[in-house]
Amino acid sequence: MSKGTVRFPVSAITDGRVGTARVREQIASAAACLTSTDPAPLDAAMKRLMQYENTEEAAARIHASVAALGLGVDAERVLDDWRNAPDLSPVERMQQLGRMSRGKQNKTETAYENEVLKPQLHAGEILWYRFEAIKLRLADNTFITIDFPVITAAGQLEFREVKGRWTDDARAKTKVAAAQFPFRFFAIQRDGRHGWRIESLTSNGW
Repeated sequence: MSKGTVRFPVSAITDGRVGTARVREQIASAAACLTSTDPAPLDAAMKRLMQYENTEEAAARIHASVAALGLGVDAERVLDDWRNAPDLSPVERMQQLGRMSRGKQNKTETAYENEVLKPQLHAGEILWYRFEAIKLRLADNTFITIDFPVITAAGQLEFREVKGRWTDDARAKTKVAAAQFPFRFFAIQRDGRHGWRIESLTSNGW
């Protein structure tokens, strides 16, 4: 037996898997939590905070914590944001981390502009594009801003929505816009390291 050999007791190996039942259970539980679409519960500290009926008391506690950290954040605003925040699954919380503020591109949108739109503009295949330049009204107080409105060389207006990962909600909302407006709509998604997958969402009614 070589010096680098690692030996496990028989009790640590079950059905070819290494580790105690407790370790395997913890790993399985963590994996199930990350892939779950159920809302993630608040942690114990946040639960205690949200149980305060007296907003001033809660704000005072937040003020004390924020002041101690020297962040200069408006405590009441922080409290309102948490109270109004929707319940999200772990996957949705992770997705929100990558969302940019309005008017700023994320890495996928920037890559699409550099790899597709700029070369098309240089080659004369399109005449114009601008990031989030047009807001479409779907209903009262309901709007959608497609990533890239584009005018092709033929003078047609296209709307190209670029995402690293498409969800059913995003696709449905884009289809609602496509059904209401007589333009071409495309769902763009990264395909491999250098490719792009294009799906037409244009309504058959136009």
